Amino acid sequence: MSALPSLLRRYLVSDAPPLSRAERWRSTLAGFAGLLLFEGVLFVLPVAPDEKHVLAPLGATSVILFALPHSPLAQPWSVIGGLLIAAPVGYACGCWLPAGPWVMACALAASLWLTAWARCIHPPAGAMALTMAAAASQGLSFEVSMFSVLANTIAIMIAVMVVNNGVPGRRYPQGTPPAAQVREHLSPPALSHRDLAAALGEIDSFLDVREDDLVDLYERTLRRAFERMHGVRCGDLIEPDTPSPMVEFATPLSEAWLLMRRAAVDALPVVDRSRRVIGMLALEDFLRAVTPGTEGRLGTAMKAFLSASPASHSDKAEVVGQMMREPRNGLKTVHTSDSVAAAAELLAGRHQPAIAVVDTENRLVGMLDRGDLVAALYHRVQIADAIAGA
Repeated sequence: MSALPSLLRRYLVSDAPPLSRAERWRSTLAGFAGLLLFEGVLFVLPVAPDEKHVLAPLGATSVILFALPHSPLAQPWSVIGGLLIAAPVGYACGCWLPAGPWVMACALAASLWLTAWARCIHPPAGAMALTMAAAASQGLSFEVSMFSVLANTIAIMIAVMVVNNGVPGRRYPQGTPPAAQVREHLSPPALSHRDLAAALGEIDSFLDVREDDLVDLYERTLRRAFERMHGVRCGDLIEPDTPSPMVEFATPLSEAWLLMRRAAVDALPVVDRSRRVIGMLALEDFLRAVTPGTEGRLGTAMKAFLSASPASHSDKAEVVGQMMREPRNGLKTVHTSDSVAAAAELLAGRHQPAIAVVDTENRLVGMLDRGDLVAALYHRVQIADAIAGA
């Protein structure tokens, strides 16, 4: 008898993760508010009274829109295209085909083929096709039926835009980044859209998940695996007896440049009097601020830039605080307890050459750059090889 429950669990029970308690409540309240707003919008639309009734397929559409707003099936083109293609197709089948079981079958099949071809598959579109086929067989006019579908579609789109964008943590529509766009935090990406497109082509079946969601899921899984396999924390890579060079807001740029050359680093943390990180100054910030002269000599231009201005006012930056990168401009830090994966992800994005490591009070502990991470990874690989060979 134990084989039967196992068989039922394997083939009848979905392996999709259950919605969290918070997400269940969000979906429930969104559906309640959304349907009320849907009927309100439908009521005020300037159409005839017999065109304002709620069509049954929109109930299924509401489930998808308010419970699964991230799904490809819930995006605007899927909803609008699916409903507006299926409705006239179903009506045409009901009008032109002789009565019989093939009417509904043809309406569904034609709608499925056309919406798949137009890349707007929306499951309630099948119900819309059957509804319109039945309406045609009952003698309802084409104009009334189509205006009713159009009014329902407009009302549900207004409702979902308002409600889902008012729910914390939701955004509608989701929007799909271009396939050629490189993801910010991985360079090169561990999984490219070209790889994913090829894999989906091999599967040759519709998957109810967005392409960029698959990429994000893969990268999160990869990071979790990295953290599990390499449980090193950012604080573990900081040498406790080696003070990190640093500068303050009012440090002259010439002193910062000399310190950077002496310490052989590409970036310096900028701290306040309590050693809390308030910014970062990088080598590329100097290079970006310097324009070579007519002779094209970068050294001469740099020397002129670093020279203090004799006047009380200057058009160029004089101190570190005038040129540093700040948290409000995207500068990131990591804590000593953060996984090395967090630092690796930030550094791979190439938005900053180094990462400041801070303690629980946000005071500077040290700096990590790409070389530190490569050295740490190499060291762990060496240890793993040594253990395996022992």
